[in-house]
Amino acid sequence: MFKKDKISIKVKDFIASDEHYKLYEDKDTGIVWTDVGESHNHAKYYISDKYIPHSNNKGLVYDISQKIMFIYKHCILYKYFKRSKTILDYGSGDGKFVSYLEKKGIKALAYDPLKGKEKKTVNLIQNIDFQLDMIMMWHVLEHIPGLQNALSQILKKLNKEGVLVVAVPNRDCLDAKIYKEYWAAWDAPRHLYHFNHKSLVKLMSSHGLSLKSKKPLFLDSFYVSYLSEKYKKSHFPILSAVFVGMLSNFLACFSRNYSSSIYVFVKN
Repeated sequence: MFKKDKISIKVKDFIASDEHYKLYEDKDTGIVWTDVGESHNHAKYYISDKYIPHSNNKGLVYDISQKIMFIYKHCILYKYFKRSKTILDYGSGDGKFVSYLEKKGIKALAYDPLKGKEKKTVNLIQNIDFQLDMIMMWHVLEHIPGLQNALSQILKKLNKEGVLVVAVPNRDCLDAKIYKEYWAAWDAPRHLYHFNHKSLVKLMSSHGLSLKSKKPLFLDSFYVSYLSEKYKKSHFPILSAVFVGMLSNFLACFSRNYSSSIYVFVKN
């Protein structure tokens, strides 16, 4: 259970409700969390045409960017894919990355708690004997209610020396500092937790995982900046987003605080 040590920022849900939420930083873990209340209906905030990851019409730019990122992810994780017999994409959304891996000859399973069973889905709860060599969470960790308990249950399915791949936004990045309460990656109340490098590594260490590698997701700064510019009702959202995205990535070459990063952890 996270504590309300100090308020970090107050943000708005620009997608589904126009409601405002307070974000608190937990002093013990360094994790910032969204105060949603015990009766919060998490699922209903995803039911909107404005929520692009679950939309059927994402647009040409999104589709092209997604294909580029699939290639990038495959290159980063290739050596781990080679030695992993059982792979799960947890929070798989439309399951397109699993389909991409299958075309590359890599067998993987899809599971998304919000969208129900997808093709080749494994039921983690019912199949208690099912163990995994790799679990991937692409911008999923920040969405999971009851993070500590849920993560413990998920990691029980991961073999010793198994690989956990996590991609999350970084609240210490330059675009977060520029856009402040308009930063799209706050995405309250869908994003329940907000990490920086230190708090994420500390969380995983507390669950018996060690960091093996970290790689930037360069395109995320442009996408998040574009959405943030739209939330601000900018007159030139694309031009402004390109400038901020380039500046954020450039300065991150020195600070290592990219807008989002891929982390590879190994279970001890």
